[in-house]
Amino acid sequence: MLTTMIVVTAVAVATTQQSSADRPATLPAWMRSQTARHIDYRRGSDNWAILGLEPFARDMFATGVGHAMAYEALATGHSASLETEVFDRINTVLKNPPLQPVDEYAVSPTFSRRYFALEQVFEWSHTLHFQTIDVLMHPGWSDQRKDEEIEKLWKIYSAQPYALSGLPMNMEYLDGFEFSGEFRTRYPKVNALFWGYHWLQTVNYDMFYRVPRNTFASQYEVIGDRYHTTELYNTRREFMPMTAETSPRFAKRFPEIANSFDNLHMLHDNVNDILAAPGLSQGEKQREIELAIWRVLATTHIGETAGEGQPVSLHDHRYSMGMPGMGMMKGSDEEVMYMPGMGWMNMSECGHCSMSLSQNANAGATVTADGWTMAVRCALCARDMAAQTLGRAIIRSATENPDQMLVLISDELGNWTSNIPTVVFLEYMDEHPSCNRWSKAFSSLDAFHAYLRERPEYAGAEPLTLEEWASRNGGEPETYKRIDRPSPYQRSREGQP
Repeated sequence: MLTTMIVVTAVAVATTQQSSADRPATLPAWMRSQTARHIDYRRGSDNWAILGLEPFARDMFATGVGHAMAYEALATGHSASLETEVFDRINTVLKNPPLQPVDEYAVSPTFSRRYFALEQVFEWSHTLHFQTIDVLMHPGWSDQRKDEEIEKLWKIYSAQPYALSGLPMNMEYLDGFEFSGEFRTRYPKVNALFWGYHWLQTVNYDMFYRVPRNTFASQYEVIGDRYHTTELYNTRREFMPMTAETSPRFAKRFPEIANSFDNLHMLHDNVNDILAAPGLSQGEKQREIELAIWRVLATTHIGETAGEGQPVSLHDHRYSMGMPGMGMMKGSDEEVMYMPGMGWMNMSECGHCSMSLSQNANAGATVTADGWTMAVRCALCARDMAAQTLGRAIIRSATENPDQMLVLISDELGNWTSNIPTVVFLEYMDEHPSCNRWSKAFSSLDAFHAYLRERPEYAGAEPLTLEEWASRNGGEPETYKRIDRPSPYQRSREGQP
């Protein structure tokens, strides 16, 4: 018993010393105020557009219930049952999601009263989550109008003192405290649920962003199945899902929102770890959670700029090339970063051929498969990259019409369906560095021939039907550059990050 007490005390002291590197002289006054600040939606015709896709809406509503149940168990001294009874109760909700949002205060009253400032931050950021989805799912607005409305939402969100920073934060720093990793090590099953929620909360943005509404349901058949069968129970994920990892197009267009979501999810991880850390008194946990909030508040980083900062510090706002909507990850630099499930990547290059990506967030294509989404240069790269994975996949590809995106969905056998019945493809097979010119999707034969009339070098090329195009596979291109580095994540024990 004496030995145990000495170890516990050492952990508490080490935690305090580690987190003292960046401490404010005083915390913002609102964090200590007991005044109730209930948050309401911005009124508009977009409110609750999420209900237009009921399976997705219900899954999203259930994520809040799961968080609240686990936090209440931690706050009331029932952490010993997290991996058993609490996990089973949460899992039951996830398998039978509610028809409408559930007030988290009602599910976790002890936690909400004890950490009211944290609940304020969580609720405000979750409101941004849901209202952004509502805008993207609005049935009557153009893509341009949706972009404008999302920009308005960000301004409204940022105006509050409890808004989180839209700057990229160094994730290695924020996940590098003495208490970091405690929760995922002690409660791997519940941590997998949390990270599964965050996967769902970030993967949906590319599912809706500038994508035809009539594809939402078919896309969610793939996404929802992956969520329920794999992501919720994935105890081997090396790091929490990042928005740019699952929705790169949205993250490139709205980097501040993407960063704020990642900062929110890292705050969740910090709180989880603090509550799970042995040896911390209630007062110490309260203080550490307040500091965790302060580190990621927008007001803490006033006057700071994306792309600048001291490496691996609180004020490190650097990001890898081509991805301003994603903070630096463990072991990464401005050129490359490690993506769980994919290995080392250069985010400014095509994930399949290593050629430079367009700076236009709506050019090229993306591939969603096996839990990740990667940006690629052309239709060929998308098809061949999808073929390298098992299971279903989604390709979202630009066409000649900026307002008409092609969405292709494959079954487990690689058979593709299209949202554009008249789609045809150009695949001239020239030198791969120019693949974005000779591999394209067109909404019609007329558009295909119009493109060829302007490019005589492709004269004689025949349009490919979807079936003809899907039957081809060029394999791995000669231009692909594999970055051979070991994973920066080491597992403390089998099956745990």
